Amino acid sequence: MRLKVYRESCGPEIEDSVEVEIASAPELGDLMPPTPQEIISAYIGFVRAYHLWMHGAHNITKGPGFAGDHVELYGKIYTEVQGSIDTVIEKGVGVYQDEAIACPMKIIADATLILDNWESPSQQAAERIADLALEYTTQLVKIGEGTATLLDEMGALSYGMDNMFGDLVDTHENYVYLLRQRAK
Repeated sequence: MRLKVYRESCGPEIEDSVEVEIASAPELGDLMPPTPQEIISAYIGFVRAYHLWMHGAHNITKGPGFAGDHVELYGKIYTEVQGSIDTVIEKGVGVYQDEAIACPMKIIADATLILDNWESPSQQAAERIADLALEYTTQLVKIGEGTATLLDEMGALSYGMDNMFGDLVDTHENYVYLLRQRAK
């Protein structure tokens, strides 16, 4: 499909024109919704990004709250999240019977897409690290809830996977509380 666009000034149309190629929009039936495997893979990538970020925050924490932030906050979060990633991967492979969910290259590529849009904890003041940690933890809670809802709407959320998401969201809501207290 071609569209002819006339150049205009403040007055009448100018004789010369520009032709623009417009790609036709896909038909609704041509759009492929994501598969449950793609959805769980994207979630795993997000959780891995969160894990890497929190590990970084743990490693570079500083200031008067160093000991508490290092061990009891960021240290606790990043070690718990490591176990969560393992749980989500194993549950995803088991429920959806797709080993590609565990592909480390895909997980890291997805995590990199997320991290490219986040501020690094490196070279930040302790207060800024806490603010960012709160923001990213809040996002993780919302992503977990949204992922479970989407899989449920697709009829692809097993009872065990629903429990897993519930446990993960519950744990990270507690971290939201701790990080809010830290950021005050």
